[in-house]
Amino acid sequence: MTLIYSFIAAMSFISTLPMPKVDWNDKTLKYFCPMLALSGILFGALWLCAIYIFPARLRGFMMMLFTLALTGGLHMDGLMDTCDAIFSRQDRDTRLKILSDTHAGSFAVMGCVIVLIGRTILFAEISSPEIFFVPLYSRLGMAFMLNTLPFAKSQGLAVILGASRHWRNNIFFAIMLILAGWRITAIVFVISLAVWCRVCIKIFGGITGDLLGAFVEISELAMLLTLYNNPNL
Repeated sequence: MTLIYSFIAAMSFISTLPMPKVDWNDKTLKYFCPMLALSGILFGALWLCAIYIFPARLRGFMMMLFTLALTGGLHMDGLMDTCDAIFSRQDRDTRLKILSDTHAGSFAVMGCVIVLIGRTILFAEISSPEIFFVPLYSRLGMAFMLNTLPFAKSQGLAVILGASRHWRNNIFFAIMLILAGWRITAIVFVISLAVWCRVCIKIFGGITGDLLGAFVEISELAMLLTLYNNPNL
């Protein structure tokens, strides 16, 4: 039951899908990181169904809206805050304060527009079943960072969700990556993960909830671009 509670907690946090209500405590969050990775399978299945349901002429726009609604804009919010922080060119402490600022700056707006337009264009051109792996890999990467990287702040959502982190979870993540297969989207995912981990450590000193959300948006855009450039996949 603990595994189920952790999965419900993970899905309740990163999606707008209706889920049974569970109390957030040490028991329900015990397996939060591995369940966060497993949630990518459900996201992948939903993406795959949606891309074949929406009519071709509207697919790009509808898929963009669908994926945004599915997360409630949670990861986009993280991307916007991250854009403001990174491009402020301030010191680390100031950047961390910008991440916590509820106001959106010009860089946040530009980052949001670029990603939404990019998603719309790419979704309109992609009809490959390989799209299943895009949200799977992005959630896998988010879970890995939450389980492994240091926290940039002593308090915050990432600290709460990562309280049950354990090195054994990384073995589970590796098994998931192996079972998913070695495909070009996996290569792009691994490169994106390595680069973003470096950015988080060098610029922010670790991870925050916003940085995890930003990774999902950036890595998914990179993988979608890869599928666009390889239509035969």
